[in-house]
Amino acid sequence: MQFELGDPSAPRGHALLYFRDPSDPVRVWATYLVVPPILMDMSKFIPPVLAAQLPSGALPGFPNVYPLPPFPEAVESQEYLRRLAQQRGDDLLDGGALPTSDLHRLMLAVSEASERYATLYAEAKARLEAAPEPEPARELAGDLDVDEILLEVMTPTEKVERLARALGTLRYAVEGGDVALARETAAEIERVGRRLDAEYRVDELLRIAREPGQRATQLSALYVERCYKLAAGDQPGVADLDRRIAEASGA
Repeated sequence: MQFELGDPSAPRGHALLYFRDPSDPVRVWATYLVVPPILMDMSKFIPPVLAAQLPSGALPGFPNVYPLPPFPEAVESQEYLRRLAQQRGDDLLDGGALPTSDLHRLMLAVSEASERYATLYAEAKARLEAAPEPEPARELAGDLDVDEILLEVMTPTEKVERLARALGTLRYAVEGGDVALARETAAEIERVGRRLDAEYRVDELLRIAREPGQRATQLSALYVERCYKLAAGDQPGVADLDRRIAEASGA
């Protein structure tokens, strides 16, 4: 028995098993092997005559495995089985060449292949159960801060946009007397500011934005507009805003 599709170290628990007849290589005979996830005794559900013909109805130490049908049936072709296995996510097993007229040898071959497949499945299941539990994702992440990584890859314009949104929240918190929100938002502005060059003057912007009153609101808006101009490379626009900030500051 050879795995044509699938991994012998990790069987799926369901496989198409086929044989070729030496006297007629074009003909293919196949059955379907199933390792049920829940152990059961098929003899309880089928007539005794048929139950006696089922190979390996219950394998000591291994999961049950059932060939359905018990005797391989003629199918269209090997390529048909391959397509079927791929569509269904089954293993595909090559049982070799056997004269299909010899029912005893064919039944024995199905039984041996079933036992081998069940053994491989049980071994893989035991390895999986013995493997250590993976650490939860949050523990594996450790101190990884996704937002910090996001800030690192943002363009200057994207950082300024984030700065502008945080500034709006900060002004709302300051004017509304929400000390906790103001502290949290100021920390957010500082985080963004650390990833912008000093020429953006984020420290000055934050100092002004923390002050109450209309003057602080006007100056904060001018500082943010200056940041946008700087990110766009508009130096004349930056110079004009420096002048307007100086005038509004009374300098």
